[in-house]
Amino acid sequence: VWCKQQRPDPSRLTVFPLSMNASQLRRVVERSLLAPEYDSISYVNDYLKVHMNRFVETIGLLQPIMEPGMRIVDLGSYGSLLPALREILGATDVTLTEPSQERKPASEDTFLQNARNGVPYPFHVDRFDIEGPFPYENARFDIVIFTEVLEHLSRDPLQTMSEINRITKPAGYLMLSTPNCASAPSVLRILRGGNPNIYPVYQRQPSTDRHNHEYVPWEVRELLKLCGFTLNEFRTIDVYQDQQFG
Repeated sequence: VWCKQQRPDPSRLTVFPLSMNASQLRRVVERSLLAPEYDSISYVNDYLKVHMNRFVETIGLLQPIMEPGMRIVDLGSYGSLLPALREILGATDVTLTEPSQERKPASEDTFLQNARNGVPYPFHVDRFDIEGPFPYENARFDIVIFTEVLEHLSRDPLQTMSEINRITKPAGYLMLSTPNCASAPSVLRILRGGNPNIYPVYQRQPSTDRHNHEYVPWEVRELLKLCGFTLNEFRTIDVYQDQQFG
């Protein structure tokens, strides 16, 4: 978690306490994220469950900095984290962003429409290219969530990171995660003659799924420092222990 400028008074943090151990937290997060009952079995099995450890870590990191009324934006999101943001952290003002789509408005209030129980999860969505200017005024959000998106950027990330800095309130937070190209599994793949990246494959049709650049930890630290953020917490963790990539 990176904070912009000064950190808020610690005495005002932890408004929504989670008095539970790691296994209890996982059960609560998993139950919350699966509650919408998504129409696509593949989305549940191949995405939500595969990334569940990461979602649990994300909620665990966000919990201590949450306060009532905080304004949150989840950039480049499928909306996967929305139920946990609302039910576990108590977030009431959540904006998601996704790429522009020809037959959808640039901005609208909606809910999880790809789920049988999606109505209880309302949110605002803005559709735009996150590698260009953001449609927000300065210092709009208390928390910016930017998880597993950095590696998909096809151009110099300074543009996107500078925009994130601009829309983050002073003393606001950026929650960022991205694959670690210097992880033990990546080094092992090199020693075996493979590619260290998790998802470097090219496809016949243009796709935003491909990882255009996977980072090592010092690159991420330097990038964020250059864009005006101060380190609050930095860690590397294997959230895909049961998964095989590459």
